[in-house]
Amino acid sequence: MFEIKEQKIRLNKVRREMEICNACRYCESLCPVFPQITQFRTFKDEDLYYLANLCHNCKGCYHGCQYAPPHEFDINIPKSFSELRVDSYMQYAFPSILGKLFMKNGTLVSIIIVLSIALVFILGIIYNNADSLFVSYDGKSSFYKVIPFSLMSGVSLGICSYVMIAFIIGFKRFWTQNGDTLNDLLDLYLWKSVFSDVFTLKHLDGGDNAHGCTHTSDRFTHSRKWYHHAVMYGFILTLISTSIAAFYHYIFHIDAPYDYDSIIVITGTIGGILVVIGTIGLTYIKIIADKVPISQKLLGMDYSFIALLGLVNLTGLLLLILRDGIYMPILLCVHLGFVLAFFLLMPYCKFVHALYRLGALLKYAKYTRNNKNQ
Repeated sequence: MFEIKEQKIRLNKVRREMEICNACRYCESLCPVFPQITQFRTFKDEDLYYLANLCHNCKGCYHGCQYAPPHEFDINIPKSFSELRVDSYMQYAFPSILGKLFMKNGTLVSIIIVLSIALVFILGIIYNNADSLFVSYDGKSSFYKVIPFSLMSGVSLGICSYVMIAFIIGFKRFWTQNGDTLNDLLDLYLWKSVFSDVFTLKHLDGGDNAHGCTHTSDRFTHSRKWYHHAVMYGFILTLISTSIAAFYHYIFHIDAPYDYDSIIVITGTIGGILVVIGTIGLTYIKIIADKVPISQKLLGMDYSFIALLGLVNLTGLLLLILRDGIYMPILLCVHLGFVLAFFLLMPYCKFVHALYRLGALLKYAKYTRNNKNQ
């Protein structure tokens, strides 16, 4: 009951801020949020959730706002939207009861990581013995001598299926919350409109002037955009590498580990390096960032997700380097533990922001076209 009351307080606070912004309209050129709010006379809860997810958190509106603290109006859109986004994640989570996991996300991530790594080690000992974790393996299928392939693939398939179901249901809840229908998603115009925005991270440019974000101070910089690019494209490359590896295994019956000059290792290595660079950069930005437009209570979620994503790729790179030595079994267990934790947490950590931001951009494309046609 207390959580619902707090959520209502946040909604009313953001509703008040949006009404003031709608009267001012100074920030219309900064991002899609501000031209979009001009289409509203009143703001329902679902409208506010949509606008919060449309925000890319560049903080330009905070530094440009004449009503920002210490003004008595106390307008702080980046902080308010950050907190409301997490409320929306809880609102759309599947199953709904697990939405509460977002509230203590930093602690949850730590616990899941420890349990996941411990579980993989236990399985490695059960299927082999304790000594097998300190033995050097060579050649194809060496990974599967530590953890059987059937176990790896079976667990992966089960967890990935669950994650996809959770994402689909969560996205459906977000998309249909204010009257949009699933048939709208069949409109190729919407996808064409947001394609370049998504893959160029256009809205991290800092608005029409494309001068960058003001996340560390009132000075503009593109660093946050480039670190996000590194994480996004690095993650995509690792997915491509994993997909090709599955193709090699099931179609050509070629087992891992693969040769260093194979497309699997090349794409996976480049992707892993990009993600590590990106996560280190984003962590540094958060450390030096201006603290006022940031919700301090959400930093645990941000840091834990960035750390987990970085550790998944860092341990993968170390496993690639040391795969023929005696450290391979231990590194494999640690890496698989991080991977297991990452996928278990995907529907209940900061990763979901990408899903709902995509949905918000699709809604924005639809509403913008409808307004032009009127």
